[in-house]
Amino acid sequence: MLGAESLTARVMSGPSGLFAYTDMWNRAEILVAEMPSSNGVGNARALARLYAALVGEVDGVRILSDATVRAASAVQSEGPDQVLILPARYGLGFTLPPMLVPGCGDRSFGHPGAGGSLAFADPDARLGFGYVTTRMKFDLTGDKRSAGLVEAVYRSLEG
Repeated sequence: MLGAESLTARVMSGPSGLFAYTDMWNRAEILVAEMPSSNGVGNARALARLYAALVGEVDGVRILSDATVRAASAVQSEGPDQVLILPARYGLGFTLPPMLVPGCGDRSFGHPGAGGSLAFADPDARLGFGYVTTRMKFDLTGDKRSAGLVEAVYRSLEG
């Protein structure tokens, strides 16, 4: 199913084959290059602050209005993703549950990153969440640790 000629393999390596998920993505010169479609690099704190500022004020800054947040978290497309081979759900510019991680809020929106990273905002919980890994790897199901972290965050909000 994921052979070299599959749609998934062709998309994940690019038309030239230069973007294959190899250890190349862990090299310093690749991490500092600017490739908007391929290598958003940041730390968990920065991602959490960014997503928190999408749904609430952080240091006096609020990035999105309530109306834009509603649009971002509204389902625009839903169904099987022919590339990821998973059930997919997208809002305006963001992925939506269940593509994020089990346990996040129903109106959460964000993006699971290649290599297992995850960042999202939950407007109902007024939460920004960021999780990054230290190594790039290819795994369509994400990093298993993120689900436990998300569960712990939401549990801490209850008490």
